[in-house]
Amino acid sequence: MSKSRLNILSACLVTLVGIFFITPQVNAQSASDTGGQALEIGPPVINLSADPGQTIKTSIKLRDVSLNDLLVQGQVNDFTANGEDGTPRVILDPGEKSPYSMIDWFSPLNQLLLKSKEVKDLSITINVPANAAPGGYFAVVRFTATAPQLNDTGVSLSASLGALILLKVNGDAKEDMSIADFYATNNSNRSSFFESTPIGFIERLQNNGNLHEQPTGKILITDMFGKDVATVNLTSKNVLPQSIRKFDQTLDSKTLGSKILFGLYHAELTVKYGEKGNEIKSNISFWVIPYKLIIAVIVGLIGLFFAIKVALSRYKKKILAQAHKSNNKSHK
Repeated sequence: MSKSRLNILSACLVTLVGIFFITPQVNAQSASDTGGQALEIGPPVINLSADPGQTIKTSIKLRDVSLNDLLVQGQVNDFTANGEDGTPRVILDPGEKSPYSMIDWFSPLNQLLLKSKEVKDLSITINVPANAAPGGYFAVVRFTATAPQLNDTGVSLSASLGALILLKVNGDAKEDMSIADFYATNNSNRSSFFESTPIGFIERLQNNGNLHEQPTGKILITDMFGKDVATVNLTSKNVLPQSIRKFDQTLDSKTLGSKILFGLYHAELTVKYGEKGNEIKSNISFWVIPYKLIIAVIVGLIGLFFAIKVALSRYKKKILAQAHKSNNKSHK
C-alpha cells in the first residue's frame, strides 16, 4: 500500500477516534436506532508509569451500543502528534517507526464477543523491558468490531476506534519545555490592539524532552499601574516529546466580571511542568481602546457644542430684538 493511501487511512481512523471520544452518546443512539454496528470504549486516554523490567496491567471498557452481537478485535499501533491541536496520527506504515514506540511490549490482545448493550473489560498487559531507557512511550490500542457471522467472509468493513496509552518509564528522564510563542488574538488574528473584550490568548508550548508532559499554568492580567485585573487558567493537555502543542484561552466577562478594560495591559504567562515543578514564563502587552465609542462621544460633544452655540446665538438675537423693540416704544 502506498504512503499516500496509508496517510488517508490514518486520517480517517483519527477522525473516527475523535468522533467516538467526543460524542459517544450520539453515536450510540444512532446505532441503536438503525440496528447498525457500534462500539464505545473508555477511557480515551490512559496514563501509566512503570520501572524498567516491570509488568503492568490495565484495562479498557468496551460496550456494544448496537442491536447486534459484535466480535471485537484489538490491535496496537504507534502514533505521533498530527499538528499542534493534539490530534494523533496513527502510524500504519510498517516502515515507519516512532522513537517512543512500545508496541512490542504488549501481550497479545484477546478477542471479545459482546452481546447487544453488553459491557466487558479487556485486560491489557505491558511488559517493560529491563533495558528500557527512562522517558515517555506511547501507543494507541485500536478496536474493530464485526458481526460474528461475517468474521470469516472478509466482506464486512468496520471502522476502528482507539484508546491512547501513555507510559512513563521511571528514572532520570529528560524534562525540558519552552514557550515557543505567546500572543493575543482578535477574531483569531494576532493583535496587540483591541476595542473591547473578548480577547484571545494563544500559547504554543514545546516539549524538548523525552517524556510526555501535562503542563499547568495561568495568565495574570495587570493594568498599567501593576494592579491585578484577572487570571485565566490553562486547560491541562498532554504534550508529546519533541512536539509543540497549542493552547488557547479567552478573556471575557466570565473572567472579568463587570470590569471594563481601557488602556495598556500586561499579560504574564506562567507554566509549570514536570515532577520538580519546573517553571517557565513569558510576557506580552496589549491595548484596549474603545475607539468607536470615543469617536461617537467626541462627535456627540461636537454636535452638542454647535447646538448650544446655535441656541445661544438665537437666544441672543431674540433678546436684542426684544430690547430694540422696547427702545422704540419708549421713544414714542
